[in-house]
Amino acid sequence: MRVLGIESSSTTASIAIIDDDKLVCEYTINNTMKHSKTLMPMLEDVLNRLEININTVDLVAVSEGPGSFTGLRIGSATAKGIAQGLNIKIASIPTLEVLASTIMVRDVVVGVVLYARAREVYYGEYKTTLVDGEIHTKGITTIEALEVDELANRLKMKEYDTDFYLVGDGTERFNELFININNKVIIPPQIFCSFSAKNVALLGLKGYYNGDVIKYYEQKPYYHKKSQAEREYEERNK
Repeated sequence: MRVLGIESSSTTASIAIIDDDKLVCEYTINNTMKHSKTLMPMLEDVLNRLEININTVDLVAVSEGPGSFTGLRIGSATAKGIAQGLNIKIASIPTLEVLASTIMVRDVVVGVVLYARAREVYYGEYKTTLVDGEIHTKGITTIEALEVDELANRLKMKEYDTDFYLVGDGTERFNELFININNKVIIPPQIFCSFSAKNVALLGLKGYYNGDVIKYYEQKPYYHKKSQAEREYEERNK
């Protein structure tokens, strides 16, 4: 089962190909937000270097959001175009789940802090369990858009029954708020818990075997909230 993973929900552009649970290749650039210029050339380069044809891909997995509105649209359009052309399915993976899945520790809670804009973040919590020898990650809260200071105060007051991992680019951007929040909170180095198309592809593979895949025209980015332009338009026209 060959899966193409696409991650473009943030400043990171990442392409990965896995064969079943074997990583064949991953190409990641975390430098600029010019995904419209980098994503397809990255994919072409990967296919050329591996000497494989795009027609050998069985499934496309894409990070659906929340995240950068532009980045999500580019990733979605790329995934849908490939899936339509090959007549294959898409696995649409929540971005916060992608980040939570980087913690391969059983029976812990993972809080994901994803930078949104200004001092706002997206936040959700996940629980890890061991099932048939594999770590599975399941959401235990809904995704929220919060002011980062509100989230930090909430975490300070939280009662922790188990180790609590905090991941996501929001922890790096607002490090001073989270670094000493509680001795139960573990913040791994960002390099180990970053946006990765490999994790998107692996979650997509699990989704395929669980029947959680869709047709290309059913996939759409998950923004969680309206864009600033939409909000300003609605405010002017109240």
